[in-house]
Amino acid sequence: MPLYIEAQDIVERSPASACAILRILIEAVIRDRGLRGRHIVRDVGTLVDQGAPVGLLRALDVVAMSEEAAETPAELRLTDGHSDAQNLVMFLHLLADQTA
Repeated sequence: MPLYIEAQDIVERSPASACAILRILIEAVIRDRGLRGRHIVRDVGTLVDQGAPVGLLRALDVVAMSEEAAETPAELRLTDGHSDAQNLVMFLHLLADQTA
């Protein structure tokens, strides 16, 4: 996936940019699962209600994506850019693998 490769390529120079791209990819995976992808926390909750592992909700805690942050992608609050990017990569992989 070209966007994933781009996120990997720029993470050292711009973790915030990598996180923004990863968020777009997370939204795309959610849309591929039949949801709107606009409210990540709610959509992941719906996926769990539909049978996805509850661990996805716990992973959102690691990513520290609050309901408010999930609704306002332009306001991503990064506390540690590289760590945040790694957490988003981990969540993206979990989401893709456990909802396939």
